[in-house]
Amino acid sequence: MPDELTVRRILGDQPFAEIGRPVWAVPDARHGCVIAAGDLGHVMWRGTGHWLGHRIGVYEADTLRPRHVVASRYSVCAIEPHPELPLVAVGTGRYDGSWDFQGQLLLLHLETGRVTNLLSKSRQVRHLRWLDDGRLAMLLSPEDKDGGFREGFELAVAVDDWLSAPAGLVDPDDTRHPMVESGLLHDPRVEDTLARLTEGRWRRRAEVRDLAVLADGRVLATGRHTDLECWDPSGTLMWALPADGEGSVRVEAAPGDESAWVTYRGYRRHEVTGRPVDRATTVRRISTADGGAVDCVDVPSVPALCAADDGWLALRPQGREAHAAALLLAPTHQEAARLGLAPSRSNSPALRVRHSARLLYVDGPGPDDDAPWIHAIEPPGAHGPATLRALFPLRWDPASALQPWYGPAVELTHTLVHAGRSYEQGATYAEAREGTYVASRRLPNGEARWVYRTDKPLADLDGDERRMYVVYLTGEVETLDTATGEVRARHTLHAHGHPVTPVSAAYRAEQQRLVVGTVDGRILDCSVSG
Repeated sequence: MPDELTVRRILGDQPFAEIGRPVWAVPDARHGCVIAAGDLGHVMWRGTGHWLGHRIGVYEADTLRPRHVVASRYSVCAIEPHPELPLVAVGTGRYDGSWDFQGQLLLLHLETGRVTNLLSKSRQVRHLRWLDDGRLAMLLSPEDKDGGFREGFELAVAVDDWLSAPAGLVDPDDTRHPMVESGLLHDPRVEDTLARLTEGRWRRRAEVRDLAVLADGRVLATGRHTDLECWDPSGTLMWALPADGEGSVRVEAAPGDESAWVTYRGYRRHEVTGRPVDRATTVRRISTADGGAVDCVDVPSVPALCAADDGWLALRPQGREAHAAALLLAPTHQEAARLGLAPSRSNSPALRVRHSARLLYVDGPGPDDDAPWIHAIEPPGAHGPATLRALFPLRWDPASALQPWYGPAVELTHTLVHAGRSYEQGATYAEAREGTYVASRRLPNGEARWVYRTDKPLADLDGDERRMYVVYLTGEVETLDTATGEVRARHTLHAHGHPVTPVSAAYRAEQQRLVVGTVDGRILDCSVSG
């Protein structure tokens, strides 16, 4: 059937991947499971809904496959399985950074996955303990920071039937007992526990920030804890470069796929002591054969990489260092020019164009107004030095109140398809409608062929002359007809039956293959048809 999408395998898969950075792992032998909790980190979620970055997973004790995975609004501070019933009490919460402590007391049914919040008011739940008489004892935070950060109130609650305990059962203000020390709100041995349970297979992974699929079927990926890793066509990890700082943010495969450019944010280190001395950003060219560094270019800030299929690469400074010259590298990987571009006015994600025949970037003002324009860098040649050329405004309809931001793009024959976040100009905060757009523009004049809009938060975009694959943070993938913008299919991605949160994607047309990187560090290797 046309427009199918099938997850064939999961790269980087491992037990407990669903919870992200682990904070608790509690085996429950009576009910044959392990209850684990963790933090997936931050995702810039715009549009409708709200993304919850904390997870509680119930895993089968023998296979470690996930039985239930539930989201939590707050970080998990305590986990206490019931000594007899198939229930686990989970205390969550945080300090809001201003005045109050917030949180919930969750009762999770280990067999059905049902979750009930037992608190009638938001409060951080710092410790839990089932008493011999059947009561649940808890340590609750004070209402606000005046009550202290290291202590809490003790409270014990009795219920005739915990299996049917109602929501809002516990009023944190009912009783005031003397304050006691809170202690640790996480398990300091949790990583050792996961390594023991998995017989050493578990290793910490996180957000897959960028991907590339090579012509021979290998997959390159960068992540928060990995500078670059390479997976062979069979799905086996060939090599990986651990991150030595904040991790990589972009990968561009050089022509021929023998090397890849990787942007890396880390620290310069003292030659003698090895200690970090100041922040640094480098763009490294890495051999795809073995992960060895071939070239290294120091730049003043994290650059936007503009790449063309013929091997030209531009490193454009952003943010506070945007006044610095852009560095133009030739297909021979040598510096060809330094270009003085107009200063970038924001730290918004750069226009990132895949399969491009030219070096494209967004900047402003344009020749006719102060709105962002799409520009092209013409490399130096026999006819003279490198030049900059304004092509057309990012905004395709000056009469519309829609203001587009820039993000991922794909260049096709006489067409540029670009996507990003959008908002309504002139609307109040309460009225503002944020969403995602995908626009198909004719080259070179920028005329809009079609525009598709949705309120789903965008993760990434890639495609070819027939299909565009729009991947959302919700886990949904929409297949658009490249000629018309019509939605041909919708799919929702899962791993082991549970939803995922995509953050990156890459498509290889001749392999009919879409790979999707998730916030928890896994890569969904999908086959597509159409």
